[in-house]
Amino acid sequence: MRKKGQERREWILQKLAENGIAVKGAELAEAANVSRQVIVNDINLLKVAGHPIVATSQGYVLFSESTSNKVRERVVCFHLPENTMDELHTIVDCGVVVEDVTIEHPVYGEISAQVMVSNRNEITSFMTQIKENNATLLLEMTDGTHLHWLTADSQDKIDAAKEALRHKGYLIEN
Repeated sequence: MRKKGQERREWILQKLAENGIAVKGAELAEAANVSRQVIVNDINLLKVAGHPIVATSQGYVLFSESTSNKVRERVVCFHLPENTMDELHTIVDCGVVVEDVTIEHPVYGEISAQVMVSNRNEITSFMTQIKENNATLLLEMTDGTHLHWLTADSQDKIDAAKEALRHKGYLIEN
């Protein structure tokens, strides 16, 4: 069933809220019988209207009130590109979500990209997309130094993730 404009955007919000997980733009496009570009435009209009939607490697995520009640902390890490999967596993195995990766580029300043991984399957999907698209990890532009926003339902989980990163030599601290 082809939906028009505002009706389609309300439907998108409903789908994102119902699932509570990432939903791919292609899936929304197919279900709405429109192109993926129409969905991209709708998502952008919804963002401008103030809806907290984030595009991740797994699809679109609608942040809810329960998401905003989580504990959040930024960490600085360093490792080689081949340690990326191990770093991400180390974090999610503690029950922590890796929201993003940020680097401090000497020309462009801060560059950030959404990661939004919370389990090993999502990490595998993320790393597969990196490989299939021959994409460069942001940390390669800074010889391994990067930042992550981490989110969890308790400070204990973030502390456990930081301790595990520290143990592996990935965490940079004062």
